[in-house]
Formats: sequence, C-alpha cells, structure tokens
Amino acid sequence: MNSIMPVMKIHTKEKWGWFYIPWIILPFSFFINLIIGIVTGGTEPIYTGGMFSIFIYMLIAGIGTMQMFRFAIGLSVRRKDFYLGTMGMFISVSAGNSIVLLILSIAEKISGSWGVSLHFFHLPYLNDGSLIEQFFIYFILMMNMLFLGLVIASIFQRFGRSGLLVFLGVLFIIITAISFIFTYFEKWGTVFHWVAGHSAFGLSLWMIPVVLLYMFVSYLLLKRATV
Repeated sequence: MNSIMPVMKIHTKEKWGWFYIPWIILPFSFFINLIIGIVTGGTEPIYTGGMFSIFIYMLIAGIGTMQMFRFAIGLSVRRKDFYLGTMGMFISVSAGNSIVLLILSIAEKISGSWGVSLHFFHLPYLNDGSLIEQFFIYFILMMNMLFLGLVIASIFQRFGRSGLLVFLGVLFIIITAISFIFTYFEKWGTVFHWVAGHSAFGLSLWMIPVVLLYMFVSYLLLKRATV
C-alpha cells in the first residue's frame, strides 16, 4: 500500500484531467438540454444520451494515464506499483463519479424530471434496479472504459504507433466480419431478443470478465513496455 499511494498522488496532480474537465462537460450538456426543456415548456419528454459523455471521457482519461508512465518510471517507481496505483486511481474515480451520478439520478426522479420532462440522469431501463444495482452499473461502465483506454495506451507504449494501427485494423476486420455473419444469417433479432430479456444490471455483470481481461492484458503490456 505504501508503494501504491505515491502513484495515486502522481495521478491526482492532473486535477483538470481527472476532476474538472468531466464535470465541466457533463453539466454543460445538462444545462443545454434543460434550457431546451424550458423553451419547449416540457410538453414532450426529452430523452438524451448526454450523461454518457462522462463515460466516453473515461476512455480518454484511461488513455491519458500513460502520460504519467515515463514520469513515474523516472522516479524509480516499479512497473507493478505503477499499475496497482493506476488501478487504485481507476477504482476511486469510478466509485466517486458513480456516487455523484446516483445522487443526480435520485434528484432528477424526486424533482419530476426537473419540471420540464427532461430525462438526463434518470433513464428508463438503466435506472430500473435498486440503488446498489444502479451504482454498480455506473461503476462497471467506468471501469470498463478506463481499462479499455489503458489497454489502448499500453499497446501504443509497447509496440508504438504501427503496432496500435495494426491492432485497430485487426479489431475493425473482426467487428466487420461478425457484423456480416450476423446480418447474413439474420441473427440480429436473436441478439436483440437476448438483450431485451436481461436487465441493465444483468447485462452489466457480463462486463466483469471483460474488465478483468483488460486488467490482465494491460498489466502484461506494461511489464514489457519501453520507456
């Protein structure tokens, strides 16, 4: 623990990246939609995906953590400690952001969608479960995006730009092939039916092995990454 805390402190020095920017972007999006709701008089429900901007930003933040990698190694921080400290930072940020999102969701529900039928933080399906389930959905989504960003950054750090381009190219081919197969054999309906048969919390549980895979891959890459 003594070797992990200094790494977390290194990350917290980037206050704009971790704390300020995401909570500037999200309220900005919210107030734009709130103004639209006020102008329209709340006659029609407004469903917006603006809240998901913070999850997209977590992907960028995960990629950005590698900016501290060379700095930490230069301070004689072990790669294992850097990884564990980064993981601790991811858990802390995900938990903190999830709590705030949960509070805002509750406030939106109590306020009657802010009096203008704006559904920004409290969304059907996503917020249908208990408070613990809702918190877990936020948390695992953020962990997924953060570690995906770390994997992408670790590939770049380990194999350079060419390696990252090859990885993205292969990933694109795989996704395209899967999409073609599902379309050709008309399986999309089966997929949508399966998704519809599960709650948001149930689907979020499937992200646990994905996050664990990201954690394992990023750790292996960081162990061999050049500085």
